[in-house]
Amino acid sequence: MAGISELYTILKYQLVKAQIFLFFLFIGCNTNGQTSIESFPKLTNFIIVKFANSNNIFPIAFIEVKIENQNYKIPISYSFLTHRIDNKHFLHKDDNIDNYCFKVLEKGICKPLFKKEALILPPNERHLLITTRRRYDSIRTKINLKDYIEFTNEPEWWQNDQTPIDEKGKPLTFICQIGLIDIFDDDCKMFVFFDSKRKIVRQIYQR
Repeated sequence: MAGISELYTILKYQLVKAQIFLFFLFIGCNTNGQTSIESFPKLTNFIIVKFANSNNIFPIAFIEVKIENQNYKIPISYSFLTHRIDNKHFLHKDDNIDNYCFKVLEKGICKPLFKKEALILPPNERHLLITTRRRYDSIRTKINLKDYIEFTNEPEWWQNDQTPIDEKGKPLTFICQIGLIDIFDDDCKMFVFFDSKRKIVRQIYQR
């Protein structure tokens, strides 16, 4: 009986060790301290008034994260832009249709760092926006967005590594990645980064 008792004690000790290991593994996989996700918020609660009537900006989520003991509300969205867009409409140098950003204001409200003219579509593309809007309005009531947002330690790039850096050459904080094919019928993945110093969200798309 003594042998069985000792074996039981050893197994119990190993189980506790395994539980502790899994706990710290879980913590390590959530380096940004993700706390909550608000799915598909209303545009009027998401963006500054100037853009609040825009038909081609689609709010995806507010994600609350903790970075260096500071809480942030990260706005994430999809913008339907023409591939013929003039890059001069973007306010940051080198930004383009697949790599642009938003300024985060109070309560997570965002300000696009591109001109409103960037949202103008040529006549032969406007029907595509209507199709995208119908799909978005339908799918957002049917899916669990948490199944699409991935909180990985590092971005799982489809192409080359495009990790953005700040003014001092330091990589921005990686927040999450989202596959968009089911939501917008756009076969791409969005990678979301955050510059906590300047409160800027950068969204990078790879196809």
